[in-house]
Parts: sequence; structure tokens; C-alpha cells
Amino acid sequence: MSTLTTRLRVMHIISGDLWAGAETQALTLLKHLHNTVSIHVVVMNNGELFKRLENLQIPVTLLPESELSTFYIFIKLTRLIRAFNPDLLHTHREKENILGSFANFLAALPLKKRARSVRTVHGAPEFLPKGKQKIQAALNNWTGRYLQEVIIAVSNELAEKLKLIYPAHKIRVIPNGVDRDELRAHASLADFRLLAPNHKHIGIIGRVERVKRIDIFIEMANMLLRNSGFAHSLKFHIIGDGGLRAIMEQTVKQLGLDDHIHFHGHRADIASCINSLDVIVMCSDHEGTPMVALEAMALGVPMVAHKTGGLSDILEEYPELLVCNHNAQSYAKQVLDAIERRPMVELNMRYISTANAHAINALYGHLTN
Repeated sequence: MSTLTTRLRVMHIISGDLWAGAETQALTLLKHLHNTVSIHVVVMNNGELFKRLENLQIPVTLLPESELSTFYIFIKLTRLIRAFNPDLLHTHREKENILGSFANFLAALPLKKRARSVRTVHGAPEFLPKGKQKIQAALNNWTGRYLQEVIIAVSNELAEKLKLIYPAHKIRVIPNGVDRDELRAHASLADFRLLAPNHKHIGIIGRVERVKRIDIFIEMANMLLRNSGFAHSLKFHIIGDGGLRAIMEQTVKQLGLDDHIHFHGHRADIASCINSLDVIVMCSDHEGTPMVALEAMALGVPMVAHKTGGLSDILEEYPELLVCNHNAQSYAKQVLDAIERRPMVELNMRYISTANAHAINALYGHLTN
């Protein structure tokens, strides 16, 4: 049992295979927790998250799932939990939820008290599970019901979806948070802005996968370039990488828009990219509380977004920027309006990283005391 004079011992288990919103949020949280609890992070892939944790000197263990069997990772996790003896275990995705929960259970045998366990659900599933994926999804749901105490949802809409799977009393809504000061310190002007300073730059930032609906963004750009009075001064940017990139590039080429729509792939200077855009578009089919959206608002960049998930909450004070009809024509209309009006936006304080860390710390304290 932790006391008021003893720092909580907390272990996080994260995939880290991508550098996307969930990983960005996890790193932001871990930087805050590092100052308030004794922390150890287990990362399953040697990617950007692992490198940044090492650079910040946050204790981290790499268990690369590309090199190690699932059984070996499970045994190693069990030993790490026994050695670190955490008060609380925090997991972040399906595989990590399952392995972490069962390893935590095994580590407590025969007499040791099991660490309290929570998970963060960063977004709704992007596709229906098939074959072996159904088994993983079922195990994920079972561990959430019986081996973990709290399910953290990053938006109110996501919480309502999770209540269809888990007991309502287990679900807490804790929105993501962004470190506004650090973000602004790293935000300068990106190369594309310097090369075309007098153009209007419109961008979408995220994985080039189906759920992000890059196809809608391209169709919207095509409409604006062919029908807008601003067409001669518009530049469109797709920032991110993914499995559909080649297909989307071919679509742009077939439309003859290579000179107007630019694919940037993965970039390390996301803050500068956001800061260099006149409008950001988020036309995903569904979202949790995306970090790019929070970063855009923190930098004062207008965001035209699908009225779904946490995006509705983020733009609560700016309903005119929300799109209800999820089609290219509606996004084109709202983007054109945003270019003409140049609305001033700012991030609600509930999405600041310190608010997120305070809520997580309070939850940890409640569970362990």
C-alpha cells in the first residue's frame, strides 16, 4: 500500500510501432509523470517513442515484437513486473492490454498483491476483426472486464461506445492534453511556406489510411482548385505516411493536380508544418481526441473538422468549423469560409497537458489508496 510519503510505482506498456497521436500523447503524459511517480515504460517496438524516452532518460525497456515471440514477451513482462513491483499498471493497445493484464496476474502468484491496472483507449477500432483478430478482440474485452479496474476514454463519444462493452462504472473520460509552451517553442515556418509565402496553404496531417479519408481531402481540393476564386493561390499538403499513399498519389496524378497537392510523408517538424498552414482539415470517419487537432488549436490555426468523437468537443466553442455532412462538397464550403473569415481560435484549457497529467495522477491516487 502506498503512503503519502512514498512515490507511486507505475509501469506503462506501449506498442510504439508508429509515431502517431497515441504515441505523442503517451510521451507528453510520461514526461509529466516522470516528475511525480517512479515510472518504468515497456515499449514493444524500436521506433520514435523508444528513442525519445531514452533521450529524456525515462526508464524504458525494449521488447521488440518483430524479433521476440509473444510467449517470450509475456514471460519477460511477468519478470519485469515482479522486479519493478508496480503499484499500478497502465496499458495502451489491444496486444499490450492482453499481455500486460495476464502478466500482471501471473506476477502476483502465489501471494503477492496484484498491481491495480488501467488502460487508455485512444480511439474506436478502425476495422471489424476477422479470423485470429476476433480472438484477440475477445481477449481484449475480457481482460478489460475482469483484470483491469478502469478504462480511460479520451472523449465522451468514445466513452458511450465503450459502455456497450464494459461496465459503465469502470469508464472514465480523460481528454488528451498538449504541452502548449513546448509546442510553440518548436513552431517556426516549414519549407513549403517559405517557398510560397503568398499562397493559402491547406493541409491534412495523419496516417494515410482509410479511416483518415484522404480521398475526401483530395476530392475537396479538386473542387476548390476548379471552382474557387482562390484557385490560383491555393496549395494543398498531405503530411503523413501509410498503406494508401501510393493509391492516393496515383489519384492526384490522374486528376492532373501534382503541382497543387503535395505528399510530404512522415515529417519530424509537425509543429512547424501546422504553424505554416492557413487551415487544417480533419475529415476522418471517426476520431478520439487527436493530438494534431489539439496542436492546431494551441497554435491558433483554424481547423475544419468532421463532427465526430472528440473533434466535436475540441471545437465546441467554434461550431461553424464543424462539418455534419461528411462529403467533399461540405468540407470545401467550410474551408473556403475559413479562408475568407480567418477566424481566431484558441485551445480550451481542459486540453492542456498539465490538466491531463493531473487527472491521471488523481486517478492513480484513487486506485492505489
